[in-house]
Amino acid sequence: MATQKVSVTLEGAAIERARQLAGPRGLSSYLDDALHEKLARDARQTAFIQFLDELEKVDPTPPDVQAHGRERAAAIRRRVSG
Repeated sequence: MATQKVSVTLEGAAIERARQLAGPRGLSSYLDDALHEKLARDARQTAFIQFLDELEKVDPTPPDVQAHGRERAAAIRRRVSG
């Protein structure tokens, strides 16, 4: 896989902790692994939300109960996105 050099600004204390945890494999490898994990987690969250959206379309639940569920789902989406 091709690599690309980038410049980012990160919190100093977090970088120092990451350097210590990365050890001999190096900071770049550590951050690359963390980025891949975050991307995978975001993809799973997106897929789950899409799944819930599809379920809502075919849900036989009464409209008032659906409205309450949509309010709760919106609150969860805000927490996940925030």
